Amino acid sequence: MNNLAIFFALGAAISWALAQVFTKTGLQRMDLISYASVRPLFALLFIVPYGLLTSGFHYASLSFIGIALLAGVIDSFFGSLLYFYAIKHSSAHEAASLANTAPFWGVVTAVLFLGEEPKLVVFVAAFLVVLGAYFLVTRRGSTSTDHSLWGTLPALGAGLLWGIAETVPAKYCLSQGMSPVSYQLIIVSTAAVCWNLVALFSKEHHFHLHYPLQDLGVAMFTAFTAFFLGWMLWLTGLEMAPASVLAPIRGSMTLFAFLFSIVLLRERPTSRSAVGVLLTFGGVFLVSILG
Repeated sequence: MNNLAIFFALGAAISWALAQVFTKTGLQRMDLISYASVRPLFALLFIVPYGLLTSGFHYASLSFIGIALLAGVIDSFFGSLLYFYAIKHSSAHEAASLANTAPFWGVVTAVLFLGEEPKLVVFVAAFLVVLGAYFLVTRRGSTSTDHSLWGTLPALGAGLLWGIAETVPAKYCLSQGMSPVSYQLIIVSTAAVCWNLVALFSKEHHFHLHYPLQDLGVAMFTAFTAFFLGWMLWLTGLEMAPASVLAPIRGSMTLFAFLFSIVLLRERPTSRSAVGVLLTFGGVFLVSILG
């Protein structure tokens, strides 16, 4: 086991969890499109100098660039869109816990679409994840489904897209000679183009974008922790160890986001949501270790 790779993956999990929690603050006054369009631009201010000062940008071929572009659209645009929407309609610890099922969905989609052998542990983990989601999105004595529809489904969708795009295309491109910072530049640039096209389209339809100074600071902080530091640490670790080895560390984001939401946002989760977080994390961790 490469201890340095584990250290990098753990650092990535902490960085991404911080970004997930602080996104709740950034979206309190700034609209979703304004917030999402400036984050990748801020991230490029860190990524480009880092790449120029270190190993530089190295690309294998146009086909691998296309794979990285597709991963950027799925992960950093559609996945982020669903997560931003979810966190505006639920608490940070609930949205992050459901979105952080990404390692679980990576295994499930591999079984469904890549023909990998299904294992009993996958079905056990699926039961834990579904049961955890039930505890997270229901309230004792409540029969309303609004919370489930507007909080759960987008968060689970974000986890599904992140699970598909996060590991397989990244590992594939890195194994073919693309440097981590090159892959990082492509996915963040893709996010910047996609989100700013949305912003331009919104302006043409007289949608007023809003950029409060305080929330711009939050956007820059989450751009640094998520797009720059988190991806840099994850891709560096992914170069050193198999993705299946690092997946359990990626799953620890659920616990980090849960703790950060309590300490930093002063959220007070119920006992049911705490059980839901533990069940969800248990399913992700189980399938990552044994799946």
